[in-house]
Amino acid sequence: MSNKLDVVVLDSVAGKLVKTESEVVFNYLSNCHSEQFVSLTMPVREKSYVNTQLHPIFEMHLPEGYLLSIIKKHFAKITDTDDFGLLTLLSGSILGRVEYHSKDSPSSIPFYLEDLLHPNTPQLFDELVSRFALNSPLSGVQPKVLAKVEDKASLKLEDYIVKTWGNDYPHLALNEYLCMFAVKEAGIVVPEFYLSDDDQFFIMKRFDIQDDGTPLGFEDMCVLQAKQRDDKYKGSYEQVAKSLRLFSSSHLRLKSLTQLYKMIVMNNLLQNGDAHLKNFGVYYLNINQIEIAPAYDVVSTTAYIKNDIPALTLFGSKRWHAKDKLIRFGIDSCSLSNKQALEHFEECLTGIKALLLKVNQRLSSECEHDKVKILMHLKEIAVKALR
Repeated sequence: MSNKLDVVVLDSVAGKLVKTESEVVFNYLSNCHSEQFVSLTMPVREKSYVNTQLHPIFEMHLPEGYLLSIIKKHFAKITDTDDFGLLTLLSGSILGRVEYHSKDSPSSIPFYLEDLLHPNTPQLFDELVSRFALNSPLSGVQPKVLAKVEDKASLKLEDYIVKTWGNDYPHLALNEYLCMFAVKEAGIVVPEFYLSDDDQFFIMKRFDIQDDGTPLGFEDMCVLQAKQRDDKYKGSYEQVAKSLRLFSSSHLRLKSLTQLYKMIVMNNLLQNGDAHLKNFGVYYLNINQIEIAPAYDVVSTTAYIKNDIPALTLFGSKRWHAKDKLIRFGIDSCSLSNKQALEHFEECLTGIKALLLKVNQRLSSECEHDKVKILMHLKEIAVKALR
């Protein structure tokens, strides 16, 4: 397998990524334009960018967890599956603002959105994996794929992330759907998302591609803080706010910090212990339009880990903080006045009220034990938040 990759930005080769015995080196081409930066943290320059591992912006494109195990199982015998090898293997299917030139791009037959929402076969996810595993440069440990999905009504072909769950986290799709519903009802920007009729799949539209097909830049907090993916649980929500303040465009900064504040409040109220650095980021069309990315990957982890704690620290500790501390975070780290922080906290409670109503509606007709357990847990934390 080649130890070189052409890195493409805005449809033109911007530079070359090379793996040596001891390091990974990225060099911009001499004729590269300043707007062809690969990352907000790596502006165009003549000097090489040298790292002992893949640079965070390139590592961000690698799969984790379930997908990583599937890909390694199929390809470990025939090619290198270290980080550079994985990037090379997946390079042809990585689509976005930053792409890669590759000789072999895996092709796939699209699914219909209707078939995902109304599944009629228990082997549907296995079929998705067989079609799309090599087209799915997704992080995160739960079973998921990036699928090409066509809407039968509009005939439009778009990318959707399709997630399911295993025995360790029963009905995680239902959990995520309801938590994301609460986040949306709190007035936080979220991607388009769905839950299949049988509660097996949580389906979310890719948010870094515009409706006209134009890719947006996306960089998570590991990239912005120059951290590798293994460090995603190291840091604080104050540092996330600091990074957002540093990289967001001035005219979008308060809007972005306000959304971050509400995201932190909702993660606390919903007890999401997996809100790590890779679950926050920025997206942008150009250097003058950088703002916080939509909220994603919000679940109540205490439904499975009773005494779970937050992924990052806030005020120096990993604990579920009360209203007064969350208000203080909004004032100290997110540039909000006390009045603004209180008003936005109430908007979050509106989302929790909507969640409670939806959960009670589901409970009135649900009889499956594991689903009832998830619903009752969400009801309990919603009631607690509203006291």
